[in-house]
Amino acid sequence: MACEKKSVSNFTVKVGLVLLAGCILAPISLATMFRHYAVPLQTLSLLFSVGSASSVMWGGERIGSHRSGRNERPVLCDFSSSRSDVCELKGDVRVLPNATIVLHHPLASRQSWRMKPHARKNDRHSLARVTEVTVTSSHATNRAAPRCTANHTAPAVVFSVGGYAGNMFHDLTDVLVPLFITTRRFGGDVHLLVSDAQPWWLDKFRPLLRGLSRHDVVDMDRGSRGVLCYPHVVVGLEFHKEMSVDAARTAGEYSMADFALLARRSYGLTRDTAIRLHGRSDGDRSSGRPRLLLISRRSTRAFTNVGAIARAATALGYEVVVGEPARHAELPSFARVVNSCDVLVGVHGAGLANLVFLPAGAVVVQVVPLGGLDAMAAEDFGAPARDARLRYVHYRIAVAESTLARRYPRDHRVLRDPAAVRREGWMALRAAYLVGQNVTLDVRRFGDALRRAMELLR
Repeated sequence: MACEKKSVSNFTVKVGLVLLAGCILAPISLATMFRHYAVPLQTLSLLFSVGSASSVMWGGERIGSHRSGRNERPVLCDFSSSRSDVCELKGDVRVLPNATIVLHHPLASRQSWRMKPHARKNDRHSLARVTEVTVTSSHATNRAAPRCTANHTAPAVVFSVGGYAGNMFHDLTDVLVPLFITTRRFGGDVHLLVSDAQPWWLDKFRPLLRGLSRHDVVDMDRGSRGVLCYPHVVVGLEFHKEMSVDAARTAGEYSMADFALLARRSYGLTRDTAIRLHGRSDGDRSSGRPRLLLISRRSTRAFTNVGAIARAATALGYEVVVGEPARHAELPSFARVVNSCDVLVGVHGAGLANLVFLPAGAVVVQVVPLGGLDAMAAEDFGAPARDARLRYVHYRIAVAESTLARRYPRDHRVLRDPAAVRREGWMALRAAYLVGQNVTLDVRRFGDALRRAMELLR
């Protein structure tokens, strides 16, 4: 009996040790697994906050809640991007005038979540002006759903213009290029349901919106107050990169060059190829000289010696045009000016976003002001220019070319240590270098950039 008790006791101890080891090893294994996949906590919280119908990018694959065939999933969401949330709803989808979208499908679970359909989801200032959308799904029949005012067979995309409307860079980066990416697969047969868009914004970009959809744009703030019904609705816009398309993510089917072509066609621009120079270095040839557009900003980051720059460029063989970025109704005429040019020169800023209207093979010369802004400038305009099949010249100004050199003593940290200013945050950087700085180019030094642009046109 004593031996029996001892045996049972030993067995109990062994089982206890095994269970204890399991309790210790399980969390370690899970921690190791999550460290390997590097899934951010925010992504995980979103995964569970939406319930079983949510999905995240995991190991490069989109994971959905419903394990049936991919085309049968009524809800497929991706909240993993740092810039945009996107949900696709398939079935009986009803868009209500109070910013509520209701999905009925036999495979859909009963749940509800809120999202802001704008491709700048971590920017609180911009999102403050974005209407929040409530999405509700249910497996119940459509008898309980609001009655349809209009039934459509085409899909729809729901999006918001956001808080930076009127800034050409943000209009393209946060709305129009993501909208192009999101709607491309529908071949123009898609309804655009937009909120937070002023009438002037819709008028300004109506030609481009018409190029994305052959249906009239639905202004959710001022249009019909009825219930719009669709078989397929995409809420939110897919974002790739700053003012561009990541061709690797489209399997090479389309790129930023295709968006630029669409922009030119939408505004009736017929010049698709920039001038090609042959012979003498001054650019002379029988068909004329290369045309250079010098963007003149009205306030901050403006050229203070436009006349001297224009004369230097003319002496090198350019025909120079000085223009200001278009506002609202002026965009079509300004787009024609841009398209007539072979070289676009401007200080880092929204005016350079007009590069989408340049003919392929043209050159963008970005003048980068003081402040250690090279990486940001290259990402915002250098990469998009190259993606659009344009040539790019990056010109970093010297301290003496900044008007800040006349405002601060030589040993001031704004001039001496821009990195320290950047470490204080975006608002400090913006106040020091983006709002309070203009540029007086050293035309001799800048001549090298203009000659480089001339060479790229050969």
